[in-house]
Amino acid sequence: MVEPSSTQIRILVAESFELVNLGLRSLFEKHAIIRLIADTNSIEDLFNLTSQHNPDVILMDLLLSNQNYAEDIAKLLQISPQSKVLAFSHHNNEQTHLQTFRSGAAGIISKQHSSDMLLKAIYAIHTGQIWFDRNVTKLLWQAQFSPKPCAELPAAAKLANPPKLSDSERHIAYLACKGLSAKEISGQLLITEKTVRNQLSAIYKKIGVKKQIELCLKAPLYNYFKESYLIGTFNPADTDI
Repeated sequence: MVEPSSTQIRILVAESFELVNLGLRSLFEKHAIIRLIADTNSIEDLFNLTSQHNPDVILMDLLLSNQNYAEDIAKLLQISPQSKVLAFSHHNNEQTHLQTFRSGAAGIISKQHSSDMLLKAIYAIHTGQIWFDRNVTKLLWQAQFSPKPCAELPAAAKLANPPKLSDSERHIAYLACKGLSAKEISGQLLITEKTVRNQLSAIYKKIGVKKQIELCLKAPLYNYFKESYLIGTFNPADTDI
C-alpha cells in the first residue's frame, strides 16, 4: 500500500482536454498535500513551465506529443532532472508502457482509472517508486533476450564487479526477468512463494533496485542472467524454505 507523502508535492499538469483539466484542478485544489503550480495544453508551454518551476511531478497527457512522447519526456527530464514524469494516457497497452518507461518516466496511468488511483500513482512516484504494468517486464525480456542476434552492450556499460548472487538467486532473478510472478516462480522451482519473495528481496538489495521491472532493465549488465549460465545451477537446499 502506498502511503501519502508528509511533504507537499508540487505538480505541473499538461492536459489536452479542458474538461479533464478542470477536473484535475478541482481535485488538486482541495488536496492537503498536492499543490497545482501550473497547467497547460501545449507541449512547448510545458517545456517552458518545467524550466520555470522545476516541479516535483509532471502529469503529462501523451496526446500532446503527437507520437513523440518518448522524446518529449526525455527532454523534460533534461530540463528538470529531479522532476518525476507520470504519463497520462487513453491507451493502456504494453508497448506504450514500455516506450514510456524507457524514456525515463516514473510511471504511466490510464485516464480511465479513478481519481484515487491517480493520487496513489502520484504519491508512489514522488517517493521514488515506479508505476507501470507488470507485463512490461515480459516485453523487456523479449527485447533483451530475443533469440535473434542483437548488438552487444558496450564494454563501458557492463559492470566490472557485478554483485555476487548465489546459484539459487541467479536462477530466481533469471525467471523474474522473464516476467514470472513470485507464485509462478515457486511453482516452477518447487519452493514456497515466501521463499521466492525472500530471495527476491535479497536480490533487489544486492542489485540496487526496488522493483521487478528495474531488475529486468538491468539484466543485460549481468551475464549470469543468461539461460546458458543457469543450466543445472538451482539447488533448493541453497534457499531458506
